[in-house]
Amino acid sequence: MRKFKIMKNKTKQLIMAGFATLIIAGCATASSWEYRTFASDHREGQAFLDNHFGNSGWELVSMNCVAKGTNFEYQYIFKRPKK
Repeated sequence: MRKFKIMKNKTKQLIMAGFATLIIAGCATASSWEYRTFASDHREGQAFLDNHFGNSGWELVSMNCVAKGTNFEYQYIFKRPKK
């Protein structure tokens, strides 16, 4: 019975060491981001956004609609890893 407990504790230690390694590796490979904003007076379609931003590696993070008097302005925020 004692031998089984020792093996069980070693297994727990190996699992915890594996998780710690994954966490540290994830933090070490985290990259910096660059951001870009784009504003338009009309809502842009997916094809436009793909052609102008997606094909260059930009990922849409946020889209807001802001009232500008009686009109609206659509604001897009993009990010991509710094090169």
